[in-house]
Amino acid sequence: MSVDTPQEPVVAVPRVPPETAAGAAPPAPGPAHAKRWWILGVISVAQFVIAIDSSIINVMGPRLQEAIGLSTTGLQWVMNIYVLLFGGLLLLGGRLADVIGRRAVFLFGLVLFTAASLFAGLADSEATLLSARAAQGIGAAALSPASLSILVTVFPDAKERAKAFGVWGAVIGIGASVGTILGGAIVNADWRYAFWINVPIGVLLGACAVALIKVPKPPANRPPKDMLGAATATGGLLLLVYGIVTTSDHGWTDWRTLGSFVVAAVLLVAFVLVEQRSKAPLVPLRLFRSRSVVAGSLGEFLTAALMMPIFFLLPLWMQGVLGYSPLRTGLAYLPVSIALMMLAPLASSLITKTGPKPMYLVGTVALAGTVTMLVGMPVHSGYWSFLLPVTATFGVGLVCCLIPTPVIGTSEATDEDAGTTSALLNASTQIGAAFGIAVSVTVLNNKMADSAAAGADHAHALVDGLQSGFMVLAVFLGLSFLNGLFVFRNKKQADRPAEPVRG
Repeated sequence: MSVDTPQEPVVAVPRVPPETAAGAAPPAPGPAHAKRWWILGVISVAQFVIAIDSSIINVMGPRLQEAIGLSTTGLQWVMNIYVLLFGGLLLLGGRLADVIGRRAVFLFGLVLFTAASLFAGLADSEATLLSARAAQGIGAAALSPASLSILVTVFPDAKERAKAFGVWGAVIGIGASVGTILGGAIVNADWRYAFWINVPIGVLLGACAVALIKVPKPPANRPPKDMLGAATATGGLLLLVYGIVTTSDHGWTDWRTLGSFVVAAVLLVAFVLVEQRSKAPLVPLRLFRSRSVVAGSLGEFLTAALMMPIFFLLPLWMQGVLGYSPLRTGLAYLPVSIALMMLAPLASSLITKTGPKPMYLVGTVALAGTVTMLVGMPVHSGYWSFLLPVTATFGVGLVCCLIPTPVIGTSEATDEDAGTTSALLNASTQIGAAFGIAVSVTVLNNKMADSAAAGADHAHALVDGLQSGFMVLAVFLGLSFLNGLFVFRNKKQADRPAEPVRG
């Protein structure tokens, strides 16, 4: 049995000027945007649509194969092409938001994503659907970092920003879980509506963005675009993500996988050398000397590497062993959404008193409890005795990890680099999710093959594989705990405000 790699979306950060990197206090925050809470609503809905679109595909496979004759490889690439371009183009999208303007990049991404959704719903062939999904990935790579950089800059006050990130973090988790529910419901109607539902939402969001988000005056001398840096970074990230998401086809030791990783490493090293010499670098290397940016990026990577394998693998047990329908599978994730909706406001208020570090550590412990239960997954069980405690604990862990990571990552954010640092966090999320799924799926497939060869039936072989796939997540849990314990800053360090930005 081979398992595909889906994706989903994530979070990001802004840049630290030289005087801040040297240790001086950042500029005092200016007045908050008068319509900031309305703007938060617009960009949160945009992120919600991206999050849903990343997970809704997981339950549509059989219908897509029936409707347009999608091959098994084509079905995998319906997910992979989106992840590949989303993750690979995030840094470029974030930098363009800084140079061209956040609203302009937000609207470009929104228009492209919406138009691509329309054509995906109209698709009658594999090539058309894959082209539309590729365009969705490009649109998301512009839309996601622009959205978060807008959030960072219109909420200069630390307490209000924490509340805003509470909404943002909840949206990501709820979107991932609701996507499975919505996908299950749509499978029973018409798969095309899974894409078409984005069209009216996109039109409404575009009108609201034009009305609410202020357009700043362009700077007299815009910095160079750093096209060589953009080419090396984008090429390196594309090949890195490509190598990860195709491991279920080729394996980790295949020459194509290893070749992708080697060329990606060469391009990323070249990118560092280019950035050292660039007058207007795509990603200022001093960002990586910021402890907050490193902590936030690692937090995003590790949380996604834990979250997405659970969202992706657990339904295999529900449908393959328990016989759940797609809709019932989606509904089984309701405790995750409920936990996020109920606890996110509380977490947003609490984080201003405790700082992000304690909450992140509590979330890691909750995710450890989730993984422990999954490693002991029975062959046959009921919803109340197993799935309910698993999904409820999972929801608590997501709340406590998804909210503090952007708070710590953007704690030194300034106007100059809001889009770039936001893209760094988003790229960390996408790569972490793809890597977590690829590793766990590889372990799952190998263990299933061994169990089947030893005479186990399908149900027992699948459970053996899933237990092993979840067990490998312990590595990410250990790294997440170390990140929270030693890299996350304390409350005073993390609460330093950022310079606000208009637009």
